Amino acid sequence: MSQAIADMKAVIDSLTQSGSVFEMEDKNVNGLIVRSYLHAPASLNEVYKKSLKFSDSPFLVFEGKALTFQNVYDSSEKIAAALQSLGVNKGDRVAIAMSNCPEWVIAFMAITRIGGIAVALNSWGEAEELEYSLNDAGAKYVFVDQRRFILLAESKGKMEAEPIVVQNESDISDVISWQSLLDLNLALSGVDIAPEDYAYILYTSGTTGKAKGAVTTHYAAGQTLYNGVYAGAMVPSQHPETIERLIARGKPSATMMALPLFHGSGIISIIFSALWQGTRVVILPKWNPEQALRLIEQHNIGVLSGAAKMIWDLLEHPDWHKYDTDGLCNLMGVGAAQPETLLKDIRDACPDNFFGTGYGMTECNMYAALNTGPVYLENLDSVGLPYPVMDFKVIDEDGNELPHGEAGEVCIKGPSLISGYWRNQKATDETIIDGWLHGGDVGYINEEGMLYICDRKKDIVIRGGENIYCAEVETVINAHTAIEESAVFGLPHERWGEELAVSVRLKRGETLADSDLQHYVSSQLAHFKVPAHIYFEDEPLPRNAMQKVIKHEVKKKYI
Repeated sequence: MSQAIADMKAVIDSLTQSGSVFEMEDKNVNGLIVRSYLHAPASLNEVYKKSLKFSDSPFLVFEGKALTFQNVYDSSEKIAAALQSLGVNKGDRVAIAMSNCPEWVIAFMAITRIGGIAVALNSWGEAEELEYSLNDAGAKYVFVDQRRFILLAESKGKMEAEPIVVQNESDISDVISWQSLLDLNLALSGVDIAPEDYAYILYTSGTTGKAKGAVTTHYAAGQTLYNGVYAGAMVPSQHPETIERLIARGKPSATMMALPLFHGSGIISIIFSALWQGTRVVILPKWNPEQALRLIEQHNIGVLSGAAKMIWDLLEHPDWHKYDTDGLCNLMGVGAAQPETLLKDIRDACPDNFFGTGYGMTECNMYAALNTGPVYLENLDSVGLPYPVMDFKVIDEDGNELPHGEAGEVCIKGPSLISGYWRNQKATDETIIDGWLHGGDVGYINEEGMLYICDRKKDIVIRGGENIYCAEVETVINAHTAIEESAVFGLPHERWGEELAVSVRLKRGETLADSDLQHYVSSQLAHFKVPAHIYFEDEPLPRNAMQKVIKHEVKKKYI
């Protein structure tokens, strides 16, 4: 075992020892015994009440205005009471379909405070996708902004959800407005919420078909929050010199909300932790690198998570050096493997950065593994060690557990897993088996317990019996100085079964021949991993809200 890993494991033992904040216990969850954080909140209401500890501190900053924790709590109470007057009861679904704004967070809190189930919808979706998710969830009401209201207007007769318009710039009549609910100023009736009650539904990204509603209980939400708090303790422990320099600056830092709130990386990773720890969150309604730079300087932003492309947008912006970005200490690419070239660019621009990566998905509420500090720098290809309450195993096609170093499907167990998919027992039974989440990723665990992710199971291309991990090939191609982005996939082949293909978009002003790219790949990978077909694209590759390439849309052009 390397010294860096030994040191990290010693910190883990210290953080989780008996009597500590992250002390653990064995807990019966859905009939299965799992390790859980003893002191984690049992419901989201406990989280909201704890936020009042920071009552007068700024919480949500949006378009130049700041709401304190008390402001947000009070507004959520008014909206919650108004929802009760509209007939929303415990277990009813109420959806949110808006771009990032304070009302999104307040609505989420209001719904879950009264035992309702908050349904976070992809605000990037078109009318058909929104309508599908609303009907699938059986939502009674849906909080919408102006754009989503107009988008759904034609579909109103096809769905049961009644819209509540939040940003009514045109004074639309005959609808329930956000302001009208606030003006009711009703008293909130108390609701008993049990840990096993459902709290929210997050719809999966749907990159391969119809999105599924992943359901999380209040108990799992509390365990999830504590995973985030644990990360907030572990990461600084691995960067002591950076902490000293940040303390010397003497400026309170903030977190930027640049990812969509409807995704776990937004509402879970940022908002839950902010409520618990009193963090100021600066909300960016839509990604704009220049606006982001202005806000980074103005609010001393310390934490900014985004897709790799978003981080490069910042670092490569011509005005980067005009702004004070010294407060940035946690600039991280998420949503996909972090390219080594991105790490280098971050280190050059932000030498005080907390370097690291992690692993998770909607179905485990984002937190599964963490890799940070010296361990990360020694193991750049690994997503890290499991969080204290999470377990991994790697299995073959027959479900047998594989030894260290052998690749197979990665399975995850822990108290933060979803309970299943809403109204989709078949998908639930296929995904969660005996308490283990079969998330569809292929990877392996080394002898030190570090997890390595090779690819998505569905993205493996089998050429003449050889497994090709598309993610590995994409990592090599994306490191080429002429390449802006790429997507590797398989095409049917009579002899080989499948043959490798890639769609690439070049950086502006660059040229590249097929043979040059093939030679570049062959200089680093085995010959059978060199794409036989190369398609150059003029337009950006299609991406979902988390900036992941929607590969099936790329592939269907050439199948």
